[in-house]
Amino acid sequence: MPRWLMLSEYHWAVLLALLGVCAALVAWISFGLINLAMANFDFLARYGLLAVREGGLLQLTVIGAKACFALAAYLMFKAIETELIHRWRDAGK
Repeated sequence: MPRWLMLSEYHWAVLLALLGVCAALVAWISFGLINLAMANFDFLARYGLLAVREGGLLQLTVIGAKACFALAAYLMFKAIETELIHRWRDAGK
């Protein structure tokens, strides 16, 4: 595994800053994503082929890509959180 991927190699302040960035990304991307997805599904269900021709499937693909990116940011958040908690517990021993 490349050294830059190992979270244990970074200073705690860098990890804390990256944790904040990941949390902000998750919040920013996922804000309104559910409402947009439900509206898109309703649009596709209501208008069918006309909705597909008007770009409904492309919009659904973009929503899926945003959801995947939000999930990746969340997983990175949890990985950093776990690393920081392990360091905190080890420092108390």
